[in-house]
Amino acid sequence: HFANLTPDNRLVAVDLGTDEVITFDVQDDGQFTEVARFHTEEGFGPRHIRFSPDGQYAYVLGELSSLLSVLKYNAEDGIFEHVMTASTIPADWTAHNGSAALRISHDGRFIYASNRGHNSIAVFKVMNEGAEIERIQLISSEGEFPRDMNWDDNQDFLVVANQDTDNVTLFARDQATGELTLLQKDFAIPEGVRVAFEN
Repeated sequence: HFANLTPDNRLVAVDLGTDEVITFDVQDDGQFTEVARFHTEEGFGPRHIRFSPDGQYAYVLGELSSLLSVLKYNAEDGIFEHVMTASTIPADWTAHNGSAALRISHDGRFIYASNRGHNSIAVFKVMNEGAEIERIQLISSEGEFPRDMNWDDNQDFLVVANQDTDNVTLFARDQATGELTLLQKDFAIPEGVRVAFEN
């Protein structure tokens, strides 16, 4: 579903269908060589992966499971090791949900995940030098099916695109606590699926 570069410039791909995170070496001629394969729990459905600023840890969002996992990354061999997992939704939520977008703050202290179904943004605090996460806020996306989200360069504001209700929601972000505060919820954008800031 998604591919990203590791901090040491390997290629890592998350396969939603096979519940795997696959690491490749990239040769000078552009060819890939598989070096490691991490299996999540069955039904996790990995959708996105982001790395801590120091490259020690990766955070993998499960679309099908509504879970966020912390993985330790070994730069020597490209292997991932599971550390812990936390839910992006309340324990008593029984209706459908599919986690979607995943963002991590520049300082590595906070992680944000969108929930399509619960229609919310889950905010996680990162602790223990990146090895632990704790959900500290669940705030309504003020629309249905929040497909993507992104922030300005200073990460003072978060913009969320709600695909099924054709609206964009704007939040202020507290740099100290990581928490979000609603500023605007009725900006019309038809079927928004991607948010990007251009300088």
